[in-house]
Amino acid sequence: MNGAETWTLPPAPPAGSIKVAHLTDPHLSNLAGIEALELRDQRLLGWLSWRRKRRRVHQRATLDAVVAAARRGMPDHWCITGDLTHIGHERELSEAAEWLRSLAPPGQLTVIPGNHDLYIPACSQAALEAHWGPYLKDAGDAWPRLQLRGAVALISLNSGHAAPPAFATGALGALQRTRLKACLAAAGAAGYARLVLIHHAPGPGMDKWRKRLVDAPELANILQHEGAELVLHGHCHESLSRSLAGPAGPIPVLSAPSASATGEHGCRSAGFNELAITVTTGSVTLEATGVQLGAPPQWRLHTTLPRPGA
Repeated sequence: MNGAETWTLPPAPPAGSIKVAHLTDPHLSNLAGIEALELRDQRLLGWLSWRRKRRRVHQRATLDAVVAAARRGMPDHWCITGDLTHIGHERELSEAAEWLRSLAPPGQLTVIPGNHDLYIPACSQAALEAHWGPYLKDAGDAWPRLQLRGAVALISLNSGHAAPPAFATGALGALQRTRLKACLAAAGAAGYARLVLIHHAPGPGMDKWRKRLVDAPELANILQHEGAELVLHGHCHESLSRSLAGPAGPIPVLSAPSASATGEHGCRSAGFNELAITVTTGSVTLEATGVQLGAPPQWRLHTTLPRPGA
């Protein structure tokens, strides 16, 4: 199917459109059944943070309200950009899998892990894929993963890794960056609109130093040379419309607040992104809105880009 540096894709359909709901950082799990005494590693710090604050900041009822609002837009596809859990405990991964099943079937949903889902080294890729496998395209393969929906190629990256205490950094690593470069080139040559999913903010200076993507400069360089039509990310818990340089002009970079955030303790209220991607013979048109519960739209985007390979 694809090797470390070679991707074989069928030609993209001549035209098509898709509506996407982008949710991120739901932190949907409940740690009430997990005792502190069974946590003898960094997860204990995360458990204490949940007991002190996070269990009031992130509520399932709020997440349910966000999902209900997103469903009203009748999305064709759901993109979930990581941090479904608090400390990456196996019981949390199982709970998150149940939520994914309630949201949409695997062919209509793409999920990637965040740093909380890979909280410690013991939270391995194998454990993650044991629970989320049906929703992780090509489970067991190296990242990035590729999913085709009509004329759109969804390219999933894994920036989550175990970080030292008080840090929430991420990284792709050399192999994933090499594969991404080849994947973007192949998808573009085949005429697909390329939608990149990543948990951490993809550009230098787009997040705090302790929360940054360590190899953001290298990723930005790949995007500048190979191109992409859209990047969706999470991690910063903020509704933002930004951009990175691309070979044919700016590449939109969109983030959303936590989908379960109550707005307490100074945290931003929950929301999601609503998107429509229309591909014609020569162009890709993006329409997107940053939705926040109980508030006016945070931003609106309407832009038309050249279609790759046209």
